[in-house]
Amino acid sequence: MDVWGKEFIKTQPRSIEPPKLSKEQEDSPKLAETSSDETNGFEEQGQKQSFKGQDRDRGRDKRAIRFEQEERGGGRGRGKRSRRGSKFGDEDDEGGFDYDSYQERRRLKAQRKAQREAERAGPTPIRLPELISITELAHALKVEPNLFLTQLGELGFEGVRLDSLMAGETAALVAQEYGFEPTVEAGADLDLKPRPPPEDPSILPQRPPVVTIMGHVDHGKTTLLDYLRKSSIAAQEHGGITQRIGAFSVKLSTGKQITFLDTPGHAAFLTMRQRGAYVTDIVVLVVAADDSVKPQTIEAIKHARAAKVPMIVAINKIDKDGAHIDQVKHDLAREGVEIEDFGGDIQVVCVSGKTGQGMDDLEENILALSEILDHRAELDGPAEGWILESSLKPIGKAATVLVKRGTMRPGDYIVAGLTWAKIRHLRSEAGVDIDEAPPGTPVEILGWKDLPAAGDQVIQAPDESRARDAVEYREGLREREKDAAAYEEISEAREALQEKRAREKAAAEVGNNATADESLAEEENGTKMVNFAVKGDLHGSVEAVCAAIQELGNHEVQPRILRSGTGPIHEFDVEHAATSKSIIVNFATTTPGYIKNMAEEQGVQILDHNVIYHLVDDVKAKLSEHLAPEVTSRVLGEAEVLQVFPINVKGRKYKNIAGCRVRNGLISRNSLFRVYRGGEKIFDGKLETLKHLKKDIAEVRKGTECGIGFEEFQDFEVGDQIQAYEEVKTKRTL
Repeated sequence: MDVWGKEFIKTQPRSIEPPKLSKEQEDSPKLAETSSDETNGFEEQGQKQSFKGQDRDRGRDKRAIRFEQEERGGGRGRGKRSRRGSKFGDEDDEGGFDYDSYQERRRLKAQRKAQREAERAGPTPIRLPELISITELAHALKVEPNLFLTQLGELGFEGVRLDSLMAGETAALVAQEYGFEPTVEAGADLDLKPRPPPEDPSILPQRPPVVTIMGHVDHGKTTLLDYLRKSSIAAQEHGGITQRIGAFSVKLSTGKQITFLDTPGHAAFLTMRQRGAYVTDIVVLVVAADDSVKPQTIEAIKHARAAKVPMIVAINKIDKDGAHIDQVKHDLAREGVEIEDFGGDIQVVCVSGKTGQGMDDLEENILALSEILDHRAELDGPAEGWILESSLKPIGKAATVLVKRGTMRPGDYIVAGLTWAKIRHLRSEAGVDIDEAPPGTPVEILGWKDLPAAGDQVIQAPDESRARDAVEYREGLREREKDAAAYEEISEAREALQEKRAREKAAAEVGNNATADESLAEEENGTKMVNFAVKGDLHGSVEAVCAAIQELGNHEVQPRILRSGTGPIHEFDVEHAATSKSIIVNFATTTPGYIKNMAEEQGVQILDHNVIYHLVDDVKAKLSEHLAPEVTSRVLGEAEVLQVFPINVKGRKYKNIAGCRVRNGLISRNSLFRVYRGGEKIFDGKLETLKHLKKDIAEVRKGTECGIGFEEFQDFEVGDQIQAYEEVKTKRTL
């Protein structure tokens, strides 16, 4: 057979022949039945293969036939859906289809279904933050905010608004009322916390004691440390006043090591000195023998007591003329310092930082007290410490850290306040890179993402992810606290405004509108605010400058610090100051020439200073420029009214003129005038007419007669006294 024939056969439908049975199979009834079934199966299979399209048509025909039968039977054979449709049809036949009832039945059915599902599922879980606004809580509970506010009032919450903030625990109780299963996101687990103190410190290795030198301005603290360290720190300080915390370790002749903190003595550096007191083990209180106890000496005593830190008194400058050691001891005793000479346990050492006299005794007393206190700390485990100072340097963001526990090494991850660092460099006070910093070591750390704040606690993190999580949690916590504080301020301001409006309304109702207007004018013309922007070399210095500036001012003028930061002044600082009309205060950094030119072009004032009390005087002068001057009056001349006569001004209009004789001084046209009658002032204003024999003149001297007229006053009487005066404005200062 050729190929064409084969292909033709393939395309033709084949009938499947049943298998032929043997004689025995045909005689067997069981096999015959089976064979018959198989034959029918083969026939059906062949039909399915050959007539698929016909099957589809046949199905449609069957459905059509069934539909016709149901129509003839009146719908008796319809299914469930048809019966429901028939019911609606009956309703329509009876009186029209009720669509609202139909929708209501569907809604109730859906509601019952949702209720059954909710009962099977139980309360819906919900996560709530530590602080949440009423609006956010309403959205979380899937309730319309205004309706939710009404429902909160029914639950007993008074005075709440949509912008009110609610604590997470309170919000959880409210959520339970709405069928939710709340969970408050504490988030505290994300933060890093210091380790608990060791159970038995005696088994830990010893660490160097941390000694803080405290005292009044210029009592010789830095000179004393300079002798111990054999350096020239004191000569490098501006004005001879230490303006930052200096931290360094000193190896004594005995081989022992002591870490010293030199805190500034100026009053503006209160926070820095407090910081030093809380991170130290021993306080050395320096008192000048020729100056005795001063205000900052008393403050230092209070800080040491508050921190419960043992103290040693060093009476300095005993080599100077006028030194009164006994007087110093008595003054200390009056302040409650129980020195050994008067039966107490506080040691007193007389020294001279300049000559070195008594310095060996001071070292021995520090070491003896340190051995008694027995300072110990872990060398292993997560490191902990305190930020003493931070600054922006050409090599990056740097911070001086005092290590208290554990050991810090390059590559470690640490967190301080709202920033973190991967330690790139550890540097000693001499600027030398070191491999590790054990407890009691002051070290400069580089690698910070942002500058930490002086006084922040430093805690080591296991990895970068953990450090980031801790900082993010702290930032979120701070934002929530700021929101809460802002809400409290807004609420207080809103209440004050409502009270003010109520007072004004009450005043208006009784016809006392003038009182309300005056109170409003006083508020509008209230305290003058002068804007400042502060820049400095170190975070602690900026902090102290801001504190000093904020202490200035009075009820008429107040400073307002819009922004502050470390580092030199940049273009943005000048642009911001020009926009906000601020004065830039620059402390201990050099201002580039192009920045000065830019500031001059934009009318921005820059106050450059290296000594804080000079800076304070300059800021005080700028604030004083906004004070209203003190006005006094100086009498220039006096005249007595002898006669009153009218003069024709225009047409039939007449005006009274006072004929006077000048008794004292000089009457000038440019002067101000007061009219007295019987010792009481009846007019105060400017002159309109000054004549002599019908001729306008500029001034009249003693003994001369003249005519005087005022535009706003004509009720002259013989015997009135007219006084010419001038106002003298004197500039006031804070």
